[in-house]
Amino acid sequence: MLHSSIRCGLALTLLLASVHSQALSPEALEGKAFYPACHVCHNPQMDPPLGPPMWGVQRRYRNATLDEEDFIERMAGFVRAPSLEQAIHDEALRQLGLMPPMPLPDEMLRKIARYILEETFAPPCAHWEIAVKRALAQGDPAHAEKDRNMLNRFCR
Repeated sequence: MLHSSIRCGLALTLLLASVHSQALSPEALEGKAFYPACHVCHNPQMDPPLGPPMWGVQRRYRNATLDEEDFIERMAGFVRAPSLEQAIHDEALRQLGLMPPMPLPDEMLRKIARYILEETFAPPCAHWEIAVKRALAQGDPAHAEKDRNMLNRFCR
């Protein structure tokens, strides 16, 4: 009886540790409250899209930055004053153009960037389905194939 009780306690401890490790920091939680302003354009179900899905934005910033602080500084800086020199998403830039500046307080931009850093965004399956259809309609089979590959890799 004691043995199964210890095992249950250990399982509960591991479960709580897992949930805790996925929890957002207080700063990210505040940023989450402001995130709907971003989702207006970065909604992966929008057709036509106004901005790339945040799943991809997050991945690109993670790959292009040195650490968490660099991620937050670069993202907040870009959103505050977007420029071609700072842009890291060439395909989105080519298709959608440069995003408009977001005249929000620096502290708010940093909290939103912290949320984007910490959140686990779902792969943008609807976006890729839409993108495949749009690319084929526009006579761009290479782009359709790229999006089809992403759809198959992450959504099926």
